[in-house]
Amino acid sequence: MSHPRGVALVTENLGDEVSFYSLKYDADELVLQLKVAGRRCELTFACVSGFRLLDQADLMEYWAEFSLSNGWLFLLTEGGWLAQEQSRSGFMASCNLALREFLVVTDKECVSVLSCENQPDIQWQEP
Repeated sequence: MSHPRGVALVTENLGDEVSFYSLKYDADELVLQLKVAGRRCELTFACVSGFRLLDQADLMEYWAEFSLSNGWLFLLTEGGWLAQEQSRSGFMASCNLALREFLVVTDKECVSVLSCENQPDIQWQEP
């Protein structure tokens, strides 16, 4: 498997003040609520095929490129969870959908999202 690569979609408020506090999945929509530099942020992913939440320590191969010093919302272009799943013969979603992989990085957890959308909806709430 190749080394994970991608691009940062959100680079505001870099550093380690990004925390995860809620995840809601309903049918094919995933809503993540974060606190970013003291402000609440809600990310809504539509057309979700799958998602996983892992402690950041379990994703050490991602740290070089996908750390809070580079951003906190990324679009992976190669070598991520989607690439791992596509290597399995039983992963049928890749046959029918043009899936993209997003990675949300926080101070403790990382959430990978497989979606056929171009980008999640991002809503900021005032403190």
